[in-house]
Amino acid sequence: NFQFKDRENLEVWSTFKALASQPKECLGAYIISMTSSASDILSVILLQKEANIKDKLRVVPLFETLDDLKNGNKVMSVLYKLYWYRNMINHEQEIMIGYSDSSKDAGKLCAGWNQYKLQEETLALSKKFKVKLSFFHGRGGSAGRGGGPIQATLRSQPPGSVNGKIRITDQGEVIQQKYGYEPLAKYNLCSYIGAVTDATLDPPPVPKKNWRSLISKMSDISKNSYRKNINQSTDFIKYFKTVTPHKALGKLSIGSRPSKRKNVDNIKSLRAIPWVFAWTQIRLMLPAWLGSAEALRYSYIRQFRETLYDMERNWPFFNSMMDMLDMVISKVDPEISKIYEHYLANKSLKRVGKKLRFQFAVIKELNQKITPKEILNSRKQFRTTIIVRSIYSEVLNIIQPIAIKKLKKKNNARNKKYLNDALLTSIAGISAA
Repeated sequence: NFQFKDRENLEVWSTFKALASQPKECLGAYIISMTSSASDILSVILLQKEANIKDKLRVVPLFETLDDLKNGNKVMSVLYKLYWYRNMINHEQEIMIGYSDSSKDAGKLCAGWNQYKLQEETLALSKKFKVKLSFFHGRGGSAGRGGGPIQATLRSQPPGSVNGKIRITDQGEVIQQKYGYEPLAKYNLCSYIGAVTDATLDPPPVPKKNWRSLISKMSDISKNSYRKNINQSTDFIKYFKTVTPHKALGKLSIGSRPSKRKNVDNIKSLRAIPWVFAWTQIRLMLPAWLGSAEALRYSYIRQFRETLYDMERNWPFFNSMMDMLDMVISKVDPEISKIYEHYLANKSLKRVGKKLRFQFAVIKELNQKITPKEILNSRKQFRTTIIVRSIYSEVLNIIQPIAIKKLKKKNNARNKKYLNDALLTSIAGISAA
């Protein structure tokens, strides 16, 4: 009988004791969020033993931040070197890869490349120790959280990583969109089966040396640019807090967690999902492209142009990344963000918005130059529905900042309920669109 003074420790121990009383059918994987060391995994194994859990849950490390993605192979190496650990897991290991937090930490391009490298490294390591490895992709619905068509998603993974088996999250609004109607649910499940089969039997090519060299440089440039934008300017934080409806997201019934981990005014304290969600509301979709402008500008110089075209045509990983960027470009409407600024921002914050819109314009122009004409033309056919949806959502984008502004006024207490209803309805409508 352990005695706990710390409330969090007591909660953890109570969870393990509750797990001990559950039947085997109720238990799946114990996922360790923000795994950063081998001890994170070993401590869960020890706690399961101490709690007398008969049917032990498989312990799955979740590598989320950029540092964790880079360190993931070392963590797994420490574990695999333990003979008893390999026997305990029956030479079968599952690893979860985080998309939302890694993108929030380092930007989409950098996170994507490091997710790819982690899979390559742990696959080679697992082969060395004769461990059968499977990946669990913690993808969300939107591009900023790793979303995208399943066929392209699985084709863009490293060769051998989809070996007849994959685990992927479908969460939030995506569940209703994919499984809310029986024929659609069957179609989506069949799409998963087909995509896994295709990626297993016809894996993508191993990246060429010059591809790896260029994408690594682009990844570093993108990360530095992204972090410079979000960390060096206090006005950037103010812009996010003032212009986006991030506070209202906590009132929506879309999850059990708060929008912030702690009451701290920085990006790290924000949870990744509301971070992406809030930028989507003002139609800037910033997490899906911020930092990419400098990386694309670098890759388009004459020295790398042929390599860039080769990657776009022949490397599914890069093609999928550029395809998602093109889709985001078609959804972004910089003029909408000006409406929010008109009602909610002062002069200094408007300068932040202007700078962000300039960076987006650079990406839009470079995307047109980099992408081969035949690929651009084929993509246009898939984007028509976005134009139709935008017509309807624009009205909601005009209503939303007006509602936010009125809610900030103290003399509007009598109309507060109606304004909150208008705000939350607009958020739900824009999200659905």
